[in-house]
Amino acid sequence: MAFALVAARGRLDLLRLTLLAGLLATNQYAAGALNDVVDAPADAAAGRAKPIPTGSISAATARRLAVAAGVVSLALGLALNLATFALAVAALACAWTYDLWLKGTPASVLPFAVALPLVPLGAYGAAGRFPPVLWWAWPIGFLGAFAVHLADALPDVETDRATGVRGLPARLGVRRSALLAAAAYVAAVALAVASGLAAGSRVPVLAGGGAALALGAAAALAGRGQPDHRRRAYLLLLAGILALAVGWAAGVRP
Repeated sequence: MAFALVAARGRLDLLRLTLLAGLLATNQYAAGALNDVVDAPADAAAGRAKPIPTGSISAATARRLAVAAGVVSLALGLALNLATFALAVAALACAWTYDLWLKGTPASVLPFAVALPLVPLGAYGAAGRFPPVLWWAWPIGFLGAFAVHLADALPDVETDRATGVRGLPARLGVRRSALLAAAAYVAAVALAVASGLAAGSRVPVLAGGGAALALGAAAALAGRGQPDHRRRAYLLLLAGILALAVGWAAGVRP
């Protein structure tokens, strides 16, 4: 929602903001619910205390809820405008393509790389604005998505290998995945700061870049050791990407 506030730039429309919040929430629920359905056998084999393996909800019910949430997210996008509807379709397609087909393949990062730049674009679309500088969101978003995807998978690399899940992080292993995540993260920060300084105000861009680097360093320290430590590292890295994106969006001059 921070992107929506930045995109509005003093022209805040509470109805648009509410519709966008609903779109994001239902889109994420649709992605997560279907992912839990697909992962249920592996989660059960690994002993993960998730709702479907523990019997809190059936796979069929979770599947129906995922579809319903996806339909609602598209309806909310259409209520905003056609551009936001198209972006909502693309985001949902990325999520479900990952869940159903690409999760266990070397191309598992691609849906994230496509979907992450859709977040700021969707916020600007909901505000009815598409400044040309937003094209920089694609390379920055690709690098950020690559880093976040690898970091998110690090806690589960060993169990994924044991249960036959062979996405890119499981194929690379913990050490190489961590190194590639760090390299992509630093490259995303560098590109965002360079493009932001060229297109806008120095203070927000540098503040976002500085916060991102600090959080990235904290993630590197937190990620050493057991899988639960790696989960904290992922959350810190995700916070760094968000700080970087908000600083960049606030600093550019559309």
